[in-house]
Amino acid sequence: MNTQDNNLDLSGEFTGRYLLITAPGNSKSNIKSIKETTGINLASSLDFENSEITAEGLEGYDGFYLNELGVAVISAAQADKMQSLSQMNLMAADGSTDSTAPTIEPERVCRTINENFGSYLKGFSDAAKHLSDNFGNEEATKQTGADAEEAEVLAGGSTWGLQVTNVVPSFLRRMPYTGNGIKIAVLDTGFDNNHPDFAGRSVVGRSFVPGQAVQDGHGHGTHCIGTACGPLTNSGGVDRYGIAYQSQIFVGKVLNNAGSGADGWILAGINWAVANRCQVISMSLGASANGAGFSAVYENAARAALNVGCLIVAAAGNSGNAPVGHPANCPSIMAVGSVDSNLQRSSFSCVTFYPPHGKVDIAGPGRDVFSAAPMPRRYTTMSGTSMATPHVAGIAALHAQSNAAYRGGALWARLTATARALPQPVTHVGSGLVQAPFTRIFLPVPFPFPHPFPPVVFPRPIPIPFPPISGPIPPRPFTGKKKAVKSATKKAVGSSKKR
Repeated sequence: MNTQDNNLDLSGEFTGRYLLITAPGNSKSNIKSIKETTGINLASSLDFENSEITAEGLEGYDGFYLNELGVAVISAAQADKMQSLSQMNLMAADGSTDSTAPTIEPERVCRTINENFGSYLKGFSDAAKHLSDNFGNEEATKQTGADAEEAEVLAGGSTWGLQVTNVVPSFLRRMPYTGNGIKIAVLDTGFDNNHPDFAGRSVVGRSFVPGQAVQDGHGHGTHCIGTACGPLTNSGGVDRYGIAYQSQIFVGKVLNNAGSGADGWILAGINWAVANRCQVISMSLGASANGAGFSAVYENAARAALNVGCLIVAAAGNSGNAPVGHPANCPSIMAVGSVDSNLQRSSFSCVTFYPPHGKVDIAGPGRDVFSAAPMPRRYTTMSGTSMATPHVAGIAALHAQSNAAYRGGALWARLTATARALPQPVTHVGSGLVQAPFTRIFLPVPFPFPHPFPPVVFPRPIPIPFPPISGPIPPRPFTGKKKAVKSATKKAVGSSKKR
């Protein structure tokens, strides 16, 4: 692969590379057709163990082909060949020739979506800049010094987000699900592998950012993983902040330590997660939406994921009263909005503009969320639709554990069907606040007790009839006491007469 692609300029909206859509699952035939027609030489994700594409393995290639998704990422150096490429008829997954020409899109830059997301918006149109200036800089998102005491308060018992979503059930409810047996892929800035709260957990990590390891040098990814997959009990003496504490964690580093990443890195992470059949894929990343359209490349990838039982959830965006961002605005990606502890839509959370696509599908706790942070900091509080998304991802894992039928589209339907309705427009919160699949505890007596209490009625005594007496009454037996009393009486009388 062209060495300049390993050091992409991520300061603008586009990288200069191109994305091409074909039908998934037929990489060898399509790679061969592309090379014979245009001379573009692509590596296949199938050539890498577990589809873990590496920059070193792409040397000498003009790009790479993601077999699970049917998407190719092509170097900027091949821009002059895009015209001939767009006129090709590529092989479909069933072996037939696709009569439609492949779709080609320019590769975009995505970034972490936290509450100061607007400070990252660069190179967009004047309208996008206006949104950035007005909705993007409400509050800082990282906890420092004086905020530490506040974070401890927010974590009382368990975070407010775990309480309102019934991850920690209220009275007469219990939570039998832990995420056991479910794989959650979090595609973000990586993870702090040295965090003590995750000692002994099953963590599979892979970096798709050239030249950077999985280790989180930013903090955003560790925070999101903490919410979705954090422990039941932790090492820091604070309260519970994690949801699916027995899930298997797949860490895909698709954003660099500055919080930015190319579509190709993100798509490679999705391909890897799908190849490993992660039931839930969480993406707290994106870019501003330019108009009513959405990425056909990501939609193709999301459909391919749903078809094999993998659900992608993504942050709706933090541009306030603006359209849901890229790639969450794709119809087959579940877009997550944010609510605060009062269950009101967060002011920064994007809204539905272009239904039926480009809409908020569900909401999660996203304001003042306490979770993990890279050591030595250990914990921090952040806000954003980025924080709402892992709440949905972790709860999706609980639903997936509760029933093996809840996979892909069925899992999506289950999440929206069980969401708590909120008295706000569906354009703001979708189907409502995500809810965990708790079970009820049944008492042996009716509860609540009937009111008013019924009067206490005592049973009447049952009369016992005595048998009738017949014949003469038998004499009482002599005890000797009667004669003794008579004699004592006479003596007393005689004594009184002598006086």
